[in-house]
Amino acid sequence: MRCFSKLLTVFIIGGLCYGLLEVAVRGYTFISMGIIGGICMVVVHLLNDERRNRLSLISVMTISSAFILSAELLSGEILNRTFNLHIWSYEDQPLNIDGQICIWYAVIWFAVSLLAVIVDEWIRLKILREPNMPIFIRKTKLTKA
Repeated sequence: MRCFSKLLTVFIIGGLCYGLLEVAVRGYTFISMGIIGGICMVVVHLLNDERRNRLSLISVMTISSAFILSAELLSGEILNRTFNLHIWSYEDQPLNIDGQICIWYAVIWFAVSLLAVIVDEWIRLKILREPNMPIFIRKTKLTKA
């Protein structure tokens, strides 16, 4: 039960943070974006566990931005194309795929991934009461010779 409540906390905070980010940038958001943002935050949280063990920060950012981009494409195809909700469109952006993702936002998601790792560390420290792990340091295992 502890694992579920932990992931639910991360999901809710991630969804709220992404919704607030969208409102700050675009002036509005949709509930579906909060749900997708929450899912993406859970993935960042799980990847951040791996960063604490063996992955580099750049690897976490690369994998999480690829996941976010994939989630954006999948949700865009469903919400924008299938249900015609017109939540976003990148049709006027260069190097877009079906107007749902574009190269510029791939770069943005990479930067947002760093912010998500920082938010995850804050959640772990302040809400979940876990030990803090410096963002730019990877834990190394010490071995005896």
